[in-house]
Amino acid sequence: MKELFTNLITINTKPEAIQNVLKNPQRLLEWIPEIQSVKAGENHFHIRRISSALNQLEVLSVTTTTDSITYHSTKGRLEYDLVFKLTGADDQTIVAQTLLLKSKTPLSLPAGLLAPIAKHAFKQNLNGLKNLVEVLAYQD
Repeated sequence: MKELFTNLITINTKPEAIQNVLKNPQRLLEWIPEIQSVKAGENHFHIRRISSALNQLEVLSVTTTTDSITYHSTKGRLEYDLVFKLTGADDQTIVAQTLLLKSKTPLSLPAGLLAPIAKHAFKQNLNGLKNLVEVLAYQD
């Protein structure tokens, strides 16, 4: 796997609240606008995105540790791991979102050109996660 980029964001809640959202891919519909549907399979999820997305269809599986959650994406044009590393302090959590690409990527676009476009798109989604989790934390 090759690291393409890392985004950082501070979210005003405890790591557990963020983990609860990230562990449940069904919640992707609430913080990633281009996702149209999430269907659960056995130990994985089928994701469908709008037609302009790089991966219109993909299969997602989730791995968790005490301080990180990893989305493993396969079956799309771009196979990747998206790692969310959570570092909590008081009632804030720093989330480092790192995109790792599969070594052999069958894209016509070089990784150097893909990186800034993907980084921006993933950062927007990370902001969506922040907004969702902070609203949920406020409601509790």
